[in-house]
Amino acid sequence: MDELDRTIIMSLANDGRTPYSRIAQEAGVATTTVHQRVRRLTERGIITGTHINIDWVAIGLPVSAVISVEAPDDRPLVEIADGLRAIPYVQSCHAVTGEFDLLLTVRARSSDHLGDLLEDLRKYAPGRSRTIVVLATYYEDRVLPIAPPDPS
Repeated sequence: MDELDRTIIMSLANDGRTPYSRIAQEAGVATTTVHQRVRRLTERGIITGTHINIDWVAIGLPVSAVISVEAPDDRPLVEIADGLRAIPYVQSCHAVTGEFDLLLTVRARSSDHLGDLLEDLRKYAPGRSRTIVVLATYYEDRVLPIAPPDPS
């Protein structure tokens, strides 16, 4: 990946609808070059799709919570994660180190709905859990800088 690839990725990460012609103009290359680079980055799995940012409050899911889950000893984490995927309001699931095994982000319509989600979670992960309700979100889904590879 070179500087042009990083420029293209950052431009699309900031706005996935940016026309290739504008990226090409800003990068000082031909539009076909941007098309080819995006195709290659997609084929290599570096670009995996385009996404939109959703205002969760506006669509009726104002409650956000982070839930730490302890997995039972005899079940693989991937199996528990696959089960949790069946709950539509589980937004993300990460295997983590520390006191708990999985870290989930969920979205809910209300505190009652969050309670229902916690009951559903216990079906797939009956171990201990800890729930932290988000009071305010100052930012999320930031586009991070893409550094060149470490030369060492």
